[in-house]
Amino acid sequence: MRCLTPLLFLVLFILQSCKNDNRLDKDSKSLEITAIISMIDFDFQALEEELLSLSEKVQALYEDKDNVLKRAELENKYIKVGHYANSAPNHDPELCTLYFPQLPNVSEKAVREMMLLTNDMDEEFRKVVEESNVISQVYFNSKVQFNRLYPPYDVATMIEPNLDVTSYNFYYEADELNNPEKGLVWVKDIYIDPVGQGWVISLLNPVYVEDDLKMVMAFDISVNVILENYLSKTEKKLVVIDEKGTVIAGKSKAIEALDLPPLRNHTYIQTITSNNFRLEEYNLFKSKDKDVRRMISHFMLSGGDQYSLQKSTEKILVTAYPLDRTGWLILDVTI
Repeated sequence: MRCLTPLLFLVLFILQSCKNDNRLDKDSKSLEITAIISMIDFDFQALEEELLSLSEKVQALYEDKDNVLKRAELENKYIKVGHYANSAPNHDPELCTLYFPQLPNVSEKAVREMMLLTNDMDEEFRKVVEESNVISQVYFNSKVQFNRLYPPYDVATMIEPNLDVTSYNFYYEADELNNPEKGLVWVKDIYIDPVGQGWVISLLNPVYVEDDLKMVMAFDISVNVILENYLSKTEKKLVVIDEKGTVIAGKSKAIEALDLPPLRNHTYIQTITSNNFRLEEYNLFKSKDKDVRRMISHFMLSGGDQYSLQKSTEKILVTAYPLDRTGWLILDVTI
């Protein structure tokens, strides 16, 4: 994965050094956030390129299908136990965890063929996670009802044996119906990861072989990573919201200023049985404060970029900056 250009780090350093300079005008202040947006855009473009590269490697395996399968039969390291293979804690850390939904009409032959054909991707998945400071996990889901994911996790106790992997947004948002262009997809909804990564966002890519959708490949990015890698680069009070006005990540003081409850890093300790999304209490369109509702409407429906909130005796200036790649907004909350 590419590294961020030194120029952006230099911009951030200079602006950080000047943060106490009263002569710093509005344009200079906005440059700091513009630099952060450039960092995010640069990293996310690299993610897209990485995911496309992985997808091409899968397609190459299909092109040499017969030879790959012959070799894979001899080298297969996976032992299927019910609905899984290589489950933590008794797992091989070099391998992925495999999930085999126990559903009616599943072709065991098709599932085994896909498992063997994609065993070579274990090393590729591992390399991506180890070399990235953004990606928390790599995986794919297939309509034959098969999931391969790295790093390995405790699928034996965390996932019900009969979940349909095609019924989740990290599959269907990139399928033939919802993504006829067959391109990359940033999942619109932030959601709780079923295997314990907390709140995540996902980048998807459908993998086609001769116009047949074989799988949807995906990267997950933890909300905590967004906070640590980007928002922590500045002392500004920032909030990141998605296209629906739902908070993705934010500084605690900015969250408080917008009358939102504290962000909690939800993780599952019980078995996952259904799709799960962020609670409505984090959606600014549904805020109890009508002025906050006016503000988000001003930004997202009217195209405005600044709004003044009156809180008791203080006025809060909120400035919106778009992230075109994902459709998100970064809100700079000046108290």
